Amino acid sequence: MRSVEFIVLDASCLLNLYASGRLSDIASALPCRLAVADYVATEEALFVWRMVDGTEEQERVELNPLIDEGLIKVMDLENSRETATFVDFAAQIDDGEAYTCALALHRGWAVASDDRKARRVFTEATEDIVLFSTSELLKTWADETSIPTEELRDALRAIQTGASYVPSQRDPLYSWWLSIISEN
Repeated sequence: MRSVEFIVLDASCLLNLYASGRLSDIASALPCRLAVADYVATEEALFVWRMVDGTEEQERVELNPLIDEGLIKVMDLENSRETATFVDFAAQIDDGEAYTCALALHRGWAVASDDRKARRVFTEATEDIVLFSTSELLKTWADETSIPTEELRDALRAIQTGASYVPSQRDPLYSWWLSIISEN
């Protein structure tokens, strides 16, 4: 994993990692800290789905324990330059991704996003931004902790159920994901 101080999660990555039920473990295993835009935390990443007695139910995303542990930092735009960058990006992509990128760009941090359009807009805006995906963060967690395959499979399945996420076939780690999911 490329060395950065923070990775700013967009709503989709935050929801994916939260849905895994292992966000605390994942954040602890990464060689950097995680951040999320206040807007994403309060307006976009609000709930995941959980299976309870065979029925899907909404579970509210609760970041306070992770914030208290120092595993996630909630950030807001701090100056007019960051705000202007947010406005520029918001003309092209969703507000959550625009906040995420504005924070990362001005602070020299990385972005975690699975949104193809947002990733394209970020890379067109600057060569300096480092991008990660949900699958890259999960693979790093798996490699760093040597998590048993059954536990990793449970986390990936929880993401599929809780956040309705499966990486695209274009994702370089798509085959890795499928091999974990298909193992018995």
